[in-house]
Amino acid sequence: MGAEPTIVIAEDDSDLRNLLVYTLESAGYVVEAFGAGDECLERLQTGSLPDLVMLDIMMPGMDGIDVLEEIRDNARLEGLPVVFLSGRGRESDIVAGFEADVDDYITKPFSPGVLRARVARLL
Repeated sequence: MGAEPTIVIAEDDSDLRNLLVYTLESAGYVVEAFGAGDECLERLQTGSLPDLVMLDIMMPGMDGIDVLEEIRDNARLEGLPVVFLSGRGRESDIVAGFEADVDDYITKPFSPGVLRARVARLL
């Protein structure tokens, strides 16, 4: 069996970020979490490739949509599965996420079990 899958997260809410780390690490994933989109993007551009990226849409500075655009425009990163986490749950917001080429869209609040299931489906 190979190494555990690595997930990189950008979430500006520290309590939610800690919950995501706990939920995913307890499911056997290696998790690297950042509080800002630009920090996450720098990690993606300079570090080893993760297996999945999870982005909050609404963050100060570089938001999740900006990070996703950079990922999709980078030949090294473009194939990475990306999941949006968002408090924006209107149909138009979800459609906009998929139109931006996100692989999945999870609205907040979310169930830890559903989060683990959707992550496992992408890995």
